[in-house]
Amino acid sequence: MRKALLILEAAALILCSCSKSFSPSISITPSLSNVPCTGGSVDIRVMTDLPWKAVLAEDDVTTTLSKSTGIGDDVVTVTVAETDRLTTGCVTVKFYASSNSANVYKTAYITQEFKPLIIAEGSVPTLPKEGGLVTVTVTSNSPWQASCDTPGVEFSPESETVGNFTVTVRVPANTTGSARRITLNFKIDGGSDHFYLSQY
Repeated sequence: MRKALLILEAAALILCSCSKSFSPSISITPSLSNVPCTGGSVDIRVMTDLPWKAVLAEDDVTTTLSKSTGIGDDVVTVTVAETDRLTTGCVTVKFYASSNSANVYKTAYITQEFKPLIIAEGSVPTLPKEGGLVTVTVTSNSPWQASCDTPGVEFSPESETVGNFTVTVRVPANTTGSARRITLNFKIDGGSDHFYLSQY
């Protein structure tokens, strides 16, 4: 009798375990990566026992996937195109796995560096021999540094961070005896711009 009860209990446990819903699972690696502004590719490993699909944001028309569906473990190559964005961007790819009972997903984030940019603008005056002041507007998405090969030229400010800045340039008297061209250099890591002055 006791043996029969044990068999019934075991059968009940098996039935209960079979009646439980199968919980789908999926994992990816890497979940966070980076590409330069010139673009690049990232291999993402998908790990699941189920059918899966990869989905990009609807408005992302510059990123491509080597495949968007599969079954079981696989590798998806995400190719991100060159960008001209001025701030750091992010590509997101969602990987979904599903069973009859539920859906799960994991998200891969691929950050993309911004394209370095600096612009120096203003009127292009011809300065008198005695020198004078010139105003230049500098717009940059990176910290910048100003310089000039002509002795005595001074900048205020001489360097700054990110944003729009008004730079006052003090040009000394021209003692060379002839007209000269002065080049103002504004440099960032990965780029530069120049502003030219003429002086009698």
